[in-house]
Order: sequence, then C-alpha cells, then structure tokens
Amino acid sequence: MKAERAAGNVRHSWLCYGVCVICLLLLKPAQDHLESRPGKLTQEPDLLFFTSPNLVKKMALGYESLLADIYWMRTIQYYGRREEAEKRSVPYKNLYTMLDITTTLDPDLLDAYRAGCYFLAEQEPIGAGQPEEALKLLDKGIKTHPNEWPLYYDKGFMYYWFLQDYKAAGEAWLSGSRKPDAPFWMSGLAAEYLSKGGSVELAISLWKRQYEESDRAKIKENARNHLLSFQVARDLWTLEALIDQYVRKTGSLPPSLRELLRGKKRRYATIDPLGTPYQYDPQTGEVRLSPESKVHFLKIPEIYKEQLRLTIDE
Repeated sequence: MKAERAAGNVRHSWLCYGVCVICLLLLKPAQDHLESRPGKLTQEPDLLFFTSPNLVKKMALGYESLLADIYWMRTIQYYGRREEAEKRSVPYKNLYTMLDITTTLDPDLLDAYRAGCYFLAEQEPIGAGQPEEALKLLDKGIKTHPNEWPLYYDKGFMYYWFLQDYKAAGEAWLSGSRKPDAPFWMSGLAAEYLSKGGSVELAISLWKRQYEESDRAKIKENARNHLLSFQVARDLWTLEALIDQYVRKTGSLPPSLRELLRGKKRRYATIDPLGTPYQYDPQTGEVRLSPESKVHFLKIPEIYKEQLRLTIDE
C-alpha cells in the first residue's frame, strides 16, 4: 500500500512538473499571440505583459530556476534580434525589466548581471544606452554576491567608459580588489585610475582584458570592435594632424594621402586595421573610414583625441 502511495506521489510530482514545464514553454508563444491580435489595447509593439519580478516569481510555483533560464534566453533573443529592435519605438525599452525578472527568479545567474550590464550600457543601436540601469543591475548582483569581484570590475567599467566618472570607477575597482580571490591587478588598476584619470592606454588595456577573458561571444565581439575603433581613431586623428601641419607649411591641402606622407620618416597607416583604404577628400581635407570597411566603428570619446595622435614629425 505504501509502495502504491509512493508511486502515486512520484507520478503526481512528475505530472505537476510536466504541466509547469509546458506552461513555461508556452509563455512566449502565448505572449506573441496576444501581441498579434487585432484591436489590442495598445499599438506599442514592444509590449511585456509581465513586468513585476515578484509576480513572475510567484507564478513560477517553485520552478524559479527553470523559468529564469527561459527568461534569460528570451532576454538574449530580445537583445540580439536587431531587425526587431529597429521596429520598436524604443529599441530596448523592456531590456532592464527582463533582466530584473531573470535575476529575481535566479539571483545566482551571474551571466545575467555581467553580460546584461553591457547590453544596457552600450549606446543605441548596439545597446539600450542606459548605463544608470546597468549600474542598478550590478548593484543588485553585488547585494546578493558581495564577494564576487568581477561584478565590481564591471561596475568600475560602467563608470569609466560610459559615464566618464573616473573617481567612481577607481573606487569600484578598489572595493573589488579587497574581495577574496580578486586578481592582483585590480588594486593596481584602482590606484592608477584614481591618480591618473582618463588614460587611453588604460582604456585599451581594459578592452583587451574584456576581449581576452570574456567567454560570451557578443561581449568579445563588442570588445574587439572597440579595440579596432581605437586604432581607426588613432589613424584618422593622426592623419588630420598631419594635414593641418601640411596646410600650415604650404597654404593648401595635400592632393592625396601619398603626397601628404611623402618624405616622412615614420610610417603612418592609410588603410584601416582590416585592410580597406581610408577615404580622403582633397577638396575639404576630410579623411574618413570607407563605407566599404569591415570595421564596425564605435565612436571614441573626444577626451582621447590628443592622446591618440601620434608624435608628428616637425
């Protein structure tokens, strides 16, 4: 009798589990169906029916971890489908909410904090352009995982790159350097930045570290694009400086980049890092990245302009 009751309980548990799994898997199709219905209450295509993390957690019926994985996958799809983002009135309006729900369902999902903060902070169309929301997400993660030094590293990066608040960046890195298992370089990073401020060498080293250490394809790609963009900015700003020097000496614009660089002892780049020649307009003196370039150029802050210009031959 006990064996039959135990077997019945097992079947009941598996039945409940199966029903929950089916309900969770049907959540996205159901929402898509509701959004496609004619005469719906709103014309906003970026509609999220469940916006309360606590409500979604109650609906999980004990399967928070499973539902968190589903929401995390939805969040990655929401962020990654750029053609859909372009059709929304606000490309990533619900990105923070989805990350908030994901990390409420599973506070231990560190990838959601670490990758999600970059999804939020990057400027449109790459991301949501919401660095303050990225910091809010990271602070939520730090509150749950106060000894996870990578969260402090990302927090410092948000302040450093997206908000240009160098003091706050240094303080975040300093806090992270005091955590168990923090790498030795974090204390040096904090000290250097608290004393030095906006250094292009530090910026490039941070993106290199991001590229080398991240195990997420989109994060690595973003870091690589920033590194390539630094090189393009260095090349273009250096050529601009040489053109200015040429005009001061001759009173006219150079007819070509070849003429501009004739007789120079130093070698200067006239092609981008991926092999496409830079475009030069002899009528205006403008030098720019070619539309045919394979470099995904991301704007480099003007504060680095003078630091990126190479030493110009007198």
